[in-house]
Amino acid sequence: MSRSFDVVVLGSEPDALVAATGLATSGVRVLLLEPGPDLGGIYREIEFAPGWRAAPLVPDLGYLDPQAFRGMAEIHASVAADPTVIALGEGGPLALQRSAVETAAALRRLSARDAERWPKFVQQLASLAGFLATLFRDAAPRVDARAIDEFLTLLRLGRQYRSLGRRGMVELLRALPISAADWLDDFFESEPLKGALAALAVTDLCQGPMSGGTALAFLHRHVGAAPGVIGERLRLKAGPGALIDALARRARAAGVAIETQGAVVELSVRDGRIESAALASGEAIACRAVISALDPYRSLLGLIDPVHLDPVLIEAVRNIRFRGVTTKILLALDALPDSVAAATATTTTTTTASAGAAGTMLIAPSMRYVERAFDATKYGRCSSEPFVMIHLPSAVHAGLAPPGKHVAVLHVQYTPYRLREGEWGELRDTVSERALRVVEAHLPGFTSRVRERMVLSP
Repeated sequence: MSRSFDVVVLGSEPDALVAATGLATSGVRVLLLEPGPDLGGIYREIEFAPGWRAAPLVPDLGYLDPQAFRGMAEIHASVAADPTVIALGEGGPLALQRSAVETAAALRRLSARDAERWPKFVQQLASLAGFLATLFRDAAPRVDARAIDEFLTLLRLGRQYRSLGRRGMVELLRALPISAADWLDDFFESEPLKGALAALAVTDLCQGPMSGGTALAFLHRHVGAAPGVIGERLRLKAGPGALIDALARRARAAGVAIETQGAVVELSVRDGRIESAALASGEAIACRAVISALDPYRSLLGLIDPVHLDPVLIEAVRNIRFRGVTTKILLALDALPDSVAAATATTTTTTTASAGAAGTMLIAPSMRYVERAFDATKYGRCSSEPFVMIHLPSAVHAGLAPPGKHVAVLHVQYTPYRLREGEWGELRDTVSERALRVVEAHLPGFTSRVRERMVLSP
């Protein structure tokens, strides 16, 4: 064996880079291997038409753990807030502003009752999501804890839970198992508002808003969000690739060795421990441990001889169901449609940090609309009326398109991974046309601006 490291990290997405950096900072010798030619994994941008680029699989940054990104001033300085705008068709757009007061004022045209309840809703959401953030930051303690640090973690969690107050504790326990539909019905009466919030709860899930546990999914989506913010996501002004570049620089500075084109084909095990990682090139790299950012099926069943794994674990991994329901459609726009520009204008307020960039628009007229779209998926069919989320990354990062042009990424749900009839090669155009028809009905003039498109099925 020509080389030896303490730990080999597989993959180069943010979690892999952060883990590698943390280990290297502690004095561990780390090698990070990216199978492809570029770092970033699903964060990579692709050119889908000459001059138009996008990172279709990761439209936003999600939750940025303050501990993981501590000291990375360049990341925090380049983050742009991205409010969600509800496309109402003839009623015009409605933006979920960072200010609960402004959003409540906008909601009055839909429902005076909903406008009155909005501040209470966002306050409760911030409180419950804040508790989940505490859970995510701490390592899960053992229920049968005996060590003092395990007890301290349990005490911290208990204290945080009690800080919710009697009503908050009851609301959290109630929200965890119920559906988003039941939870939202307790607060609001306006179908367009409930439809948009329900769509946020089930984004990327093979569940409908009436499925149990989707209220928790809604809370999970808002972990780390600023108080009062609903549906808003964070983007980097220079695109998601800037996050990967910054994390890679920090990893290298900490001493992490990073290599691309480093596909691992086998992990050798001896006496229950990893002994080496064999590359496609034929090189075997000695190591004491491997951290994998790949999916569990490839990490375990694809790289390790099953004889070294517990049969119960093997069965559990084989039972993981890959049930993707999302199709991404990348669109090259020759200009921003007037209807989209109007939606952008709704976010230009004194309290909106996005400089008027409406980067996300949501088309989900009601909870029943979203549930009906999900019903088709249960029977292996693509919905004829999907709910559509429109991301405009070029509204924040102008370099993704030629001057004056724009990029739109349509998140189309529900389109099942496994079709009962037909093949995806035959259905891509059909799904694309259905999605554009839904968009055109709510944002007139949108389709006339489309010059090129690429459809990525589940």
